[in-house]
Amino acid sequence: MVAKTFKSFDDFVPTISDSEEDIPDLDASDDEMEKKPVKASKTKNKSKKKGKKQEGKVLDEDVHEDLNPEFQFSIDGGEVSTNFAGWEFQGDEKDGEDEKKDVDLDGIIRRKGGLIKMAATGSDAEQSEAEEPEEEGDSADSEDEDEDEDELALDGFGMGVKEKPSEQTEMEDGQEESEQEIEEDNDKTTEMSQNDLGSRRDDEEELKEEDSPEEMAKFYAPEEEGDDAKKIVHKTFNSLSLSRPVLKGLASLGYTNPSPIQSAAIPIALLGKDIIAGAVTGSGKTAAFMIPIIERLLYKPAHIASTRVIVLTPTRELAIQVGDVGKNIGKFVNGLTFGLAVGGLNLRQQEQALKTRPDIVIATPGRFIDHLRNSASFSVDSVEILVIDEADRMLEEGFQEELQEIMSLIPSKRQTLLFSATMNSKIKQLISLSLKKPVRIMIDPPKQAAEKLTQEFVRIRKRDHLKPALLYQLIRKLDSTSQKRIVVFVARKETAHKLRIILGLLGMQVGELHGSLTQDQRLQSVNNFKSLQVPVLICTDLASRGLDIPKIEVVINFDMPKSYEIYLHRVGRTARAGREGRSVTFVGESSQDRSIVRSAIRSVEENPEGGKALSRTVDWIQVEQVNGLIGAKGEVVEEIIEEEKQEKEILRAGMELRKAENMLRHKEEITARPRRTWFQSDAEKKNSKMLQVLSKQKKPMNSKKRKQQESLAENPRIYKKTQKDRVEYQESQYSKQQAAYGKKGKKGKKTRK
Repeated sequence: MVAKTFKSFDDFVPTISDSEEDIPDLDASDDEMEKKPVKASKTKNKSKKKGKKQEGKVLDEDVHEDLNPEFQFSIDGGEVSTNFAGWEFQGDEKDGEDEKKDVDLDGIIRRKGGLIKMAATGSDAEQSEAEEPEEEGDSADSEDEDEDEDELALDGFGMGVKEKPSEQTEMEDGQEESEQEIEEDNDKTTEMSQNDLGSRRDDEEELKEEDSPEEMAKFYAPEEEGDDAKKIVHKTFNSLSLSRPVLKGLASLGYTNPSPIQSAAIPIALLGKDIIAGAVTGSGKTAAFMIPIIERLLYKPAHIASTRVIVLTPTRELAIQVGDVGKNIGKFVNGLTFGLAVGGLNLRQQEQALKTRPDIVIATPGRFIDHLRNSASFSVDSVEILVIDEADRMLEEGFQEELQEIMSLIPSKRQTLLFSATMNSKIKQLISLSLKKPVRIMIDPPKQAAEKLTQEFVRIRKRDHLKPALLYQLIRKLDSTSQKRIVVFVARKETAHKLRIILGLLGMQVGELHGSLTQDQRLQSVNNFKSLQVPVLICTDLASRGLDIPKIEVVINFDMPKSYEIYLHRVGRTARAGREGRSVTFVGESSQDRSIVRSAIRSVEENPEGGKALSRTVDWIQVEQVNGLIGAKGEVVEEIIEEEKQEKEILRAGMELRKAENMLRHKEEITARPRRTWFQSDAEKKNSKMLQVLSKQKKPMNSKKRKQQESLAENPRIYKKTQKDRVEYQESQYSKQQAAYGKKGKKGKKTRK
């Protein structure tokens, strides 16, 4: 049993409690279950089917027909489902309305001559033949594509992740070429070292105050608890003492053996302990917290509907994905309900779902607070488990106010689970979450990419204007048949939109994913990319965290991220679940860009088993030819943008017209609805955003400035920034001082008399 395995956990405090009578006996036979009046109605229909045969055998009378008592998980991965094709990204339920809500951008591009035929340069035939040595593995993948499709289910759970590979092949011979040979031979990759970007002495060291050992010992649980959890390796889920409904759900997904983060985190989570967990992307963190949650919800009160678990995520797509993971794992658990509270989707549908008080609610912070304040039937008084996925992102300034509001509304007596790929938050940030001696579980070394990731870097130097042409040339080079999933990360959503138009005019089918799209458009982009209808997805950092789209072969960083942590999240979209992957990054000459590349190279040098870092050289002559084609289509790009803008205006006008019609028809009903409120006023939201911008622009680099900033945060200036208000404030302060001095003077005269 789990309790026997972890002898140090003597202070086990279960948070989901119930009377003994309501606890289901999962090993009871049908006859025993029928004797219980509460369970009789649930098993009545099942008991009638005892006489049915399965595979020529009559079911044992003492075993429930849905359970196989001889079932064992296959350690070598034999129990793999073949009917699972990744997670679903579904939006609102459709009401049968066929109204046009979005502009058909692809239709506009086709009318302008795009999306018909790939633009060709002078040496396309040579490009299709000249593949890199590393492409051999990809060709093998194409031959075994049917076999790989069966493994798509493994992504969400980190299946196939090796704990510690015994041996790994050395660098290929082609990587030992000299710099002179590199310049002569184009479109090849060579091993990249720190000397290519300067010595380590030039590295920019961030002045961060580390938590002292005394502070860590006071805040965290003893390190032995996390270390003991990591030492015990569970090769099958049977050794984790999970219930049969949960095991059956895992088996239906082809989920055979736990990944390291699951093996370590599940037993501790089942004990009711707070957890701070970190593991590389694609290692199965979502299932690591969903499995113990569902296991513990088996023992919830059977007749009392209440929300007991809240899962917070930074993005809507990640929330939808987490909900689908949970539903698949718990589909054989009777009465388990899920609710979704994310922005961009139908508010009324979510309100109706939350009225039923689902057991698990997956939410984004903003919409969660909205429902708490404005949906009368939604309550969090019974919440006993809080999960924060991508916790380091949630603790950043963009979510600070929302997270503080949520912490003040949910019960403080709860279990809290924090999961992230780069979990390096300081104790000062974690204090606000009311953690109780959390157990730290860091499975992989921090700040490290996946072990089978090949990281390639392209020196742009002073060729920023050629980046769109380079992107087109690179995609054609890496995927001439449009059969690979390629994610392109950019810094701005305007860049993503313009690149989609440019590449579309060159004949390339491209999708986009960023915050300016409607939620339906975002989900449609993800689904089209997942099904390979659109092989290239251009997105902002919205998709860099948590999204588990199966079998992404290549990640391209068109724009460099702001930090190495964001870089890790981006490149973590590929090389997941033990598979090989490739990232290509366009490197500028800024110190920030070079610092990120140095960190990536240093990580590879310090851990030789952690993939490869290569320098990719480019045939800039071909890129110049493509850039000429793009330049010739400059006016067409502007025409498409203008036509799209006009169509959006038409759609917006139609929407306003429908709103006006609804107001005329249902004016009394609409005006009778209570106005939705928010925990901040408009002025407070504006000030909060201003402070966030200022804090990002001016970072104190020494202790004196840092102390000044902290004192200012604790005792902010009362006066406003306008001159009139400042003068009034000073006058009022002066009058108060004069009044105070006058009182003292009168007292002094009295005492002298």
